[in-house]
Amino acid sequence: MDKTLTVLLSGLGGGQSPMVVNLVGPTAQAFRDIAAGNPLRKLSEPDQKLLYSMLKVYAAVTTEDGKKRSKRGSKDGLLEKEAKLVADAAKLGSKLESEVFQGPNSDVLFPYISSFSDLPRQLTEFSKVVGGMLDLFGKRGHKEGNLYGFFLIVASEFVRLKTGQHYDEHLAELYQAVSERSLTEDLSGDAIRKRREYLKKNYPDLYSWMLERARTADESTAPRDPSWTEVASR
Repeated sequence: MDKTLTVLLSGLGGGQSPMVVNLVGPTAQAFRDIAAGNPLRKLSEPDQKLLYSMLKVYAAVTTEDGKKRSKRGSKDGLLEKEAKLVADAAKLGSKLESEVFQGPNSDVLFPYISSFSDLPRQLTEFSKVVGGMLDLFGKRGHKEGNLYGFFLIVASEFVRLKTGQHYDEHLAELYQAVSERSLTEDLSGDAIRKRREYLKKNYPDLYSWMLERARTADESTAPRDPSWTEVASR
């Protein structure tokens, strides 16, 4: 897999992504399609490729099917189901401990269950650790919408780290070129800013995690162009 996608997607738990593509040509074309005065054109080639990949993933999860999943995802989305399963693991661990390992037939079952004595604790720990991570994405009914915005906000903060400013309007223009869609109010520069501020205010832990992913991306590419006049605040 291209290093840029590996670095980006590692923020969601690592592993291989099905989106294995050659980014060089599409990235170059997208940056040629934006206005000559767009400051994002001054980014280095590795930075451009990484920024392109972030916006491309965001575009992929905000297709019509993605929007339907997001709207439907109040209680039935995949992330919501996963969160429920993880929470149920702790309940199962507790029941196993009280009804099997410490239950009335525990002596009879001992030869078969003794090697699994740590299972209830492991299930409880699993639920705590993984459930805590999933809770970063918000309360029930909000998780998938926040997940879909992950790549956009990371892209926004990546721009700030590289240039010293968010350049939301210019990022929206680049997104139009990357997604090959008309620029709408759904992703204007103002919409990006409002989404960033909303997450920062209402989901500070999730926003901090997004910042960490942006920093990881920033550190994975070339140093900032010395021609930038503003220094990003880390």
